[in-house]
Amino acid sequence: MALIKNNFKQKGMTLLEVIVAMTLMVVVSAISFASLNGLINAKHISDAVADKLRQEQLTSLQLHKDILGFTNRSVKDEFGNRKPALLGRYSDVEFSRNGYRSGLNSQQSELQRVRWYSQDHTLYRESINTMDLGSFSHWQKRKYLDEVKEFSISYVNVSGIQSRQWPVANSLVPLKSINILIVMEDNTKLRYEMGVFY
Repeated sequence: MALIKNNFKQKGMTLLEVIVAMTLMVVVSAISFASLNGLINAKHISDAVADKLRQEQLTSLQLHKDILGFTNRSVKDEFGNRKPALLGRYSDVEFSRNGYRSGLNSQQSELQRVRWYSQDHTLYRESINTMDLGSFSHWQKRKYLDEVKEFSISYVNVSGIQSRQWPVANSLVPLKSINILIVMEDNTKLRYEMGVFY
């Protein structure tokens, strides 16, 4: 009796090979997803940090521009009462400043009245382009920093005496500098000491 030789060759994969391949695909996909998710989270965090730094730099620049532009010109309020050129308290400051130039180097305003203050953990700057305030004065308000835990100001006269408000009652000694401390919710501290020229 002749033996019949079977020349049948397997053309597919066994079930075990399919399960192993699928398991490897799942593991590689999980690792890839975790890596991609980590990169996305890192990008969001770095974008948030960069945005915060940008806001802090913008605040610093604007504060310096405003205080360097200080001018010793008193104003009238909406009731006709005289207000000093700089009216400062512990948590806000309002003062007169020279005008500023736009990006096209054209003068926007001869003089401005500027106010910095903190409200609901946010630092704001307000400005108005008319010095003697009428009853229809409209302040332009802009938010500068979020998550502000503390915004405090002290005023130093030329004798080196520090005060929590300006002007100091019955004092003829002029102001020398303004010290500003901004403490953020994450305890980052921004300190500014800016000279004031009368």
